[in-house]
Amino acid sequence: MTAMLMDYKIVDSISKIKRSDWDDLFGAQPEGYEFYLALEQSGFKEFSFYYVLLYDRSTLYCVAPVFLHDFPVDAVLDPRFAKAVAALRKLFPRLLVFRTLFCGSPFGEHGVIGIKQTHRHDPRVPIRLAQTLGIFAHELRASLIIFKDFRAEDAAVLDGLCAAGFFKTDSFPSAVVDLSAASFDEYLAGLGHATRKSLRRKLKKSRSEGALRTEVVSTVDAVLDEVYELYLQTYHAGATKFEKLTKDFFQIVARCLGAQCIYFLYYVHDTLAAFNLCFWYGDVLIDKFIGFDYRVSRRHNLYAVSWCTAVSWCLEHGVRRYQVGQTDYAPKIQLGARLVPLYAYVRHTRSGMNVFFKLLARLLNAPTHQTGA
Repeated sequence: MTAMLMDYKIVDSISKIKRSDWDDLFGAQPEGYEFYLALEQSGFKEFSFYYVLLYDRSTLYCVAPVFLHDFPVDAVLDPRFAKAVAALRKLFPRLLVFRTLFCGSPFGEHGVIGIKQTHRHDPRVPIRLAQTLGIFAHELRASLIIFKDFRAEDAAVLDGLCAAGFFKTDSFPSAVVDLSAASFDEYLAGLGHATRKSLRRKLKKSRSEGALRTEVVSTVDAVLDEVYELYLQTYHAGATKFEKLTKDFFQIVARCLGAQCIYFLYYVHDTLAAFNLCFWYGDVLIDKFIGFDYRVSRRHNLYAVSWCTAVSWCLEHGVRRYQVGQTDYAPKIQLGARLVPLYAYVRHTRSGMNVFFKLLARLLNAPTHQTGA
């Protein structure tokens, strides 16, 4: 094994990374360069975005997107414990709030790190990345370092972090629907009898009332205020809150992603009542963000309508994997989703605190506490 003369650089914008370098390290990765550019431009006050660049002599061999966030740990705890923490926080405002340096994205489907092919099996890479993040965390006065939401296939590289003081823990899994059906009717036939019967009844009821209209568009400039109000309703109703989108994001992401950005809009009596914001990457559709007017959506079964509309669209456009996020597991599983495990690697800058965080990880808000829209 030859010695590597390693150096690093930290930049605060993806625009400071050559696009050719990014493509070389990440390849055709969904939620890639344009996605991170959109995040930077959307004015998120809760997050500061950076990129860690590692060099072997003058060769860039690793890029890791990272972000800084004051992380309230109760945001991902079982609601019973989260309520207790929220009550105590009235007396102790910083209770279980940690200045945290995350490797990954607050909005990504899973964590990604770009590593040059020639370095992907080098055990020194995760160690060097951990060392660099430790230095940067100290500069930022961050007490926690977390590699957020990485897939099982990343373990070959990232399990090496355990030698640098990290511990590995389960994160919220991602729900994915594999679409092998040739038609929507065939998709329905693959569901359980009770689910299939319920879905058909809800669709029939929604269509029979004649008040529902659906649009599929790439921008929402004309209805931006309505879209954001629906998003906020859903955000405030959710049990798990990590990130909060800005209104600008819904315009900027459409501009940056272009044809990869798909909005499904649902109107009832010509009033926008629900939307899905999706990202389209070839044979993958990522259902990214939703918004519902709950006063209307339950009456018109818009959760069922939006799901079936997206599945039908996928089948018509050759999409074979419909990714539906990290919340509301129960209804998604009934509708054909499987759960894909994701993992986090955690280290406190004071090693003695890791025992506490290992115990805290056991109180993670489990999927059984999620509910459908």
